[in-house]
Amino acid sequence: MSAEAALERRYRSLLRAYPKVYRDWHGEELVTTLMAASDPQTRRPPLREAIALIVGGFAARARNARATGAPWWADGLHLGVLAVATTTFAMKIEMLPHLIRPIWTLGAIVLMVAIIRGWVRLALPLALIAAIESSRFLVFRGDALRVADFGPAYVEVSSMMPFWVIAAGLAVLAVRPGKGLPARSWLWLLVPAFCWGLQFAVGLSYVEYLPWLLSRAGVEVLVLGAVLWATVAIRDARWALAAAIYLIPGLTYLGANLSMHGRKGFAYWGLLTLLVISSFIVAQRTREKV
Repeated sequence: MSAEAALERRYRSLLRAYPKVYRDWHGEELVTTLMAASDPQTRRPPLREAIALIVGGFAARARNARATGAPWWADGLHLGVLAVATTTFAMKIEMLPHLIRPIWTLGAIVLMVAIIRGWVRLALPLALIAAIESSRFLVFRGDALRVADFGPAYVEVSSMMPFWVIAAGLAVLAVRPGKGLPARSWLWLLVPAFCWGLQFAVGLSYVEYLPWLLSRAGVEVLVLGAVLWATVAIRDARWALAAAIYLIPGLTYLGANLSMHGRKGFAYWGLLTLLVISSFIVAQRTREKV
């Protein structure tokens, strides 16, 4: 393969960072411009140029991911509720045959699908049922074991909080005037599917393994760092709002279990909170400059 052909192939690979619709409209023009400005003997794009293309592609995808027809806060609230729902049910549904709760599991899957598709009026009653079911020791007191026993029941507020965050967010979206919400990607379902697969591969104790804890922490830091980056690109706080909603259950758990967390735990949650606050600040400042 000639140097020119190799360089063009690598440029086209880098342009995959951009959304398909962007590549369809501007891809050939960009490749032509990049090739014209490059050294004919060069086989690889300069590192600085490659980074610039990747950054530009991410920014374009962030702008392209904004929901059309919905205000930024509704879009952010929808994303936050979806993030809480997928991660919560990923961790709190037991898929092993001897532990599975059929009604609870089916309801959770339907709820996640409804949130992904933007079917708020279907999702809201399911979310309320899940929230009440998880809190039935508080709601039904002594009759908790005899009433509506089809799902888990918790005694700690921090364990119930994710379900009430989902229900509260959907309630706000349900009363919002205007058009409905857009459908999200089915890829969101990969989060619970992956965790459920780990139950069969490792068992329920996988959540206590150090590799899992480190991996989850790393992913959360990377995602919230990407939120900050996306906020700079789109110049509003929708991603910051989604991240803040996602943090509510975790911060509630931290507050309820202060004695269990050492300096590393506080530092970790402090870092996540700092990233979210920074995203809000960036959104405010960039909006003021526009």
